[in-house]
Amino acid sequence: MANRIITARTVRKPEGNVPGVLTLSPFVAIDVETSGVNSATDRVIEVAAVKMNHRGEVLDSFTSLMNPGYDVPLNPYTQRVHGISPNMVWSAPPTEQVLAALTKFVGSCGVVAHNLSFESRFLGAEYERLSAPAPSWQGICTLAAARAHLIAPNYKLETLLKLLDLPAVNSHRAHEDARACGLLMAAMIERAGVSDLVPLNAPTISPTRSAPTAAIDLTGRDETQVIDQNAVRTAMGGFDPTTEQTRILDAFNSGAELVICALAGTGKTSTLKGIARLEAQRHPRRHGLYLAFNRSVANEAKSQFPDQVQASTAHTLALRHLRSTAYGPLLAKLNGGRATFREIATAIDSRSIYFASRGDGPALLAQYPVTRLALATVERFCTTMDEQIGPEHVPAQAGIEDGTNHRAELVEHIVPLARRAWAAICSPHTWTIKFTPTHMLKLWADMHPTIGREGDYLMLDEAQDANPLIDSIVRDQTHLQRVRVGDQNQAIYGFTGAIDAMSNVAGATYLSLTQSWRFGAAVADVANIYLRKLGTTLRVVGNDRIDSRLITDADPVDAVLCRTNGAALRELMAAQHAGKKTALIGDTLAATRFCESAELLKAGQSPRDADLAAFTTWGELQDYVEHAPGASDLKTLVELVDTYGVDDVRSAMGAVVSPGRAEMIAATCHKTKGLEFDRVRISYDWEIEATQDEQPMDPETLRDEQMLAYVGLTRAKRHLDPGLLVTSRAVEQINAAHGHDPLIPGLTPPQDGMLL
Repeated sequence: MANRIITARTVRKPEGNVPGVLTLSPFVAIDVETSGVNSATDRVIEVAAVKMNHRGEVLDSFTSLMNPGYDVPLNPYTQRVHGISPNMVWSAPPTEQVLAALTKFVGSCGVVAHNLSFESRFLGAEYERLSAPAPSWQGICTLAAARAHLIAPNYKLETLLKLLDLPAVNSHRAHEDARACGLLMAAMIERAGVSDLVPLNAPTISPTRSAPTAAIDLTGRDETQVIDQNAVRTAMGGFDPTTEQTRILDAFNSGAELVICALAGTGKTSTLKGIARLEAQRHPRRHGLYLAFNRSVANEAKSQFPDQVQASTAHTLALRHLRSTAYGPLLAKLNGGRATFREIATAIDSRSIYFASRGDGPALLAQYPVTRLALATVERFCTTMDEQIGPEHVPAQAGIEDGTNHRAELVEHIVPLARRAWAAICSPHTWTIKFTPTHMLKLWADMHPTIGREGDYLMLDEAQDANPLIDSIVRDQTHLQRVRVGDQNQAIYGFTGAIDAMSNVAGATYLSLTQSWRFGAAVADVANIYLRKLGTTLRVVGNDRIDSRLITDADPVDAVLCRTNGAALRELMAAQHAGKKTALIGDTLAATRFCESAELLKAGQSPRDADLAAFTTWGELQDYVEHAPGASDLKTLVELVDTYGVDDVRSAMGAVVSPGRAEMIAATCHKTKGLEFDRVRISYDWEIEATQDEQPMDPETLRDEQMLAYVGLTRAKRHLDPGLLVTSRAVEQINAAHGHDPLIPGLTPPQDGMLL
């Protein structure tokens, strides 16, 4: 964090008739203009200081543009506010020279600013970048003072100037704002009588740069220190660890690199917390890093792990570490606005594709979907460790099949556009294409960074869904003890570029968690059907304290889980027609885009959605979903529009309620990863086993479907209707084995074993 070079003081009215200290000496009003709003990445490009007395008379002034370096990106959106062009900045004196003059100008005077923390944060960051010592000033925030002592409709500087009949600010340059702030301070001293300062409780201490933390030598750890069973129980959340958890705790304490396969609901998070809490007791100076799959999980972990553990996402780590690298100037672009589609298309020279070949696809792909495909190609490239964008990064386009002439022409056209887009993204002076956390992580991973201190440890959660970048980063940290945790049977994000980071970890100790705390034996039996199909030797064990059972489609449920967005939307509409308040957990934006595309196609116009841009009529799309393999989601959406109409589908999405208010939830399995419900039904339009009239799935697709089915089936805690994912005979066998009434009358329960 940047040094706060200004200690804030609070103004008050003086006691008695003694003039306050603010009437005895001049003050300096200051203001800065910056390239953006983040002091960690953006820079000061202009500074002004106006020295005044308490009557508002200007005694002296100082103002200067300053050049923080030619590699500093200048946000075009902030340029429009303050009117400072890049050429003006690049021809200005360097930062070090300007700040030295500013320090001399302020001298021993107190400073005043309308948003004191902003000025202090940015100036502190600039001084911290220099080798010279930072000043230690005391200052007054006129915003805080006005809120305490004036009554106004709002406390913007312009409003307060008008309220006190002071000259208005005519531009957003630093000198004008500084002068206006000084006049406001003088008016409050003279008219509101706030000429004194509340005493400081402690003397002001000049901020100093903290020395880097020395690495901790763990080679001489005291292994004789004993952690008693009560401490272990407390660390595990008040429960004695299971035999599997004890093995994991012992293996971690031995220093082993671990890969933990944690089946559905088996307490992987509580196990990781137990490891961290016990390690904090044994070795309080040893630090850990917990890498979470998304920000919400990381934020929740921050309050649950001990202070020695930093919980973060990979993107947050990338942001923190890139600041001090050659890519640091690019981080200012994270705050940049979004350019229009036309501006982006012009920047990469994107144009419509007129296909030369005929008979295997469309004749034209318009400029908008071409631009979208180019940007999507960059995004796919940024999930890999590849050095250059190539044909393999161009996403599939509905209506253009692999291996066709149209696909070859598409790739040949898109790859150069994507490379131009990536070059623009990596330029600190080109703001047309937004710089995103995905780009940030790619640049950081390509540097093969080293994180943490020698002897610390790293925990990677949901390791089965790590992308190649995160996997590479973790594999590079050979100086850390590494723990990878996940369930390879729940690796359902392969379509995003995710890989299984749990496989082939050389020298690692592989352990498992199989005791589920989420559901009972009946649901566990269903889960094990799919674990067998997936070829794993592990089997999940149900919680004997939970009476789970399998139910029929006549029983009420809390959630219906679906394979696709289209199926979830169909379940939503069916529940709404039955009068139920229903929530939708899925890609609602994709459904909205489909409705817009349907209207355009029905009107004979090309849709703006890049996913459907290859179609020019509704009939073409209808024909495609009837004959193309793997188009089940689109087919369901087309059928919904054909059955109910676009308006009814859009109205259904508009009538959804929040999950907390819903009588039922319709959801896709991808979106419910990590969630659980008391009563679950699997949608009856989800079937994996091919019928006699259907071609069987290829092995890779079949495995993906089986993993997704395993995820969906294990969201249930008590009641589960497995739909068509489990045969009726297997359902009856499971219920009979656990003493539940058979769902199909007359079926004789098996005597020995179950044919699952």
